Amino acid sequence: MTQTGGTTAQHAEATTSSEVLRERMIAELIESGVLTDPAIEAAFRAVPREVFTPAGTPAELPYAINDVVETRFTDDGQILSSLSAPVMHAGNLHQAQIQEGQRVLEIGSGGPNAAMLAHLVGPAGRVVSVDIDEDVTTRTRAGLERLGLADRVEVVTADAAEPLGRGVFDRIMVTVSPWSLPQTWIEQVAPDGILVVPLHLAPGLQRVIGLRKRNGRLISESTVPGGFVPLQGAGLFNPPSARLTGPSGKPVTFRFASEVPGSFGVSDDVLASDPVEAWSEVTYKNGTIWLDLLTYLLVQPDACAMEAEDPADRGSDKSFYPALVDGASFAALHRRPATDTTVEVGAIGKGPDATHLTRRLADAIAWYGANHRGTEPLFQWWPTGTEAGDVPASVAVLPRPHGTLTISWSVGAVH
Repeated sequence: MTQTGGTTAQHAEATTSSEVLRERMIAELIESGVLTDPAIEAAFRAVPREVFTPAGTPAELPYAINDVVETRFTDDGQILSSLSAPVMHAGNLHQAQIQEGQRVLEIGSGGPNAAMLAHLVGPAGRVVSVDIDEDVTTRTRAGLERLGLADRVEVVTADAAEPLGRGVFDRIMVTVSPWSLPQTWIEQVAPDGILVVPLHLAPGLQRVIGLRKRNGRLISESTVPGGFVPLQGAGLFNPPSARLTGPSGKPVTFRFASEVPGSFGVSDDVLASDPVEAWSEVTYKNGTIWLDLLTYLLVQPDACAMEAEDPADRGSDKSFYPALVDGASFAALHRRPATDTTVEVGAIGKGPDATHLTRRLADAIAWYGANHRGTEPLFQWWPTGTEAGDVPASVAVLPRPHGTLTISWSVGAVH
């Protein structure tokens, strides 16, 4: 009797702890401004996230609003699967605009999101959650069964780039990051349906985009920051790269969207040379995320992601990854204090043509600041077989497998 009573007390304590953590998480999400929909709030309240975590996961971790729970790794330690942070779930569910009775496809399983989708679509709706990793789908399926949601969610082990044979869906939510949008996804979105996807825009840069299907193409309605594990299977993208060694002795890697340029000539000796700087007069408040500026710069001609374990290998510890490369020279994004509360954005570079290249990057920053700052870029996906229609003059055209991505910026800045 004592043993049974102890077990019951422990269960009650665990249940109370989970409920307390959920309520604290919800309060923090509401305070952050990302959770505003009562239906999504109710879905968060209904799902104990810990049922989908690996054994030994600290109880608080699934409820830390900005933290992911890493669940699967490659042999060399790369993350294969994770449970997204609650703040991402809240933002992405808001983008998807889920309604009762809808059919929803989740690409990239994990558990909590599928369970919340089940609550949002209700008994008359249907959710299909697909993942290429059987260990992931097994854990998701077990968690859904524990929550009594197995009759509302079908969990499928498959490569989602291949046809699933489940018809069309009102909403598709992708929780892994692809480089391209397979035609099967486009075909499975109902007319006027929404696809929410953390699209890899450039090496090192993702945007979670809510795309509405219109006349065979997809047009963005919302974007939020986000970082998700790469799409596995046939859609896996490994950016072509060149790896060097900086003066610190640590690696410096240049990653490109298509191929390493034949003219690429940056060397270890270039990395060890003296830097030059150029400045744009564009300033930001300290702590501001420059996501739209980074998007603009990383889709410019000759742009790449320059990743340095020691940032000073670029020329300064205030430098970071977006870069332009021309022959044996490079220019990377840079910053310096402007006032006590602001920083100025500029460029730092090395190589024989660094003076010209840093000026070019600083001028691009200045152009963005004067013409596009404060405007939301418009993303459109044109599947193979369709032709890009009228787009604004300022546009990046990015050919991809299965189609073309265009990104355009309105003129008329808000400072």
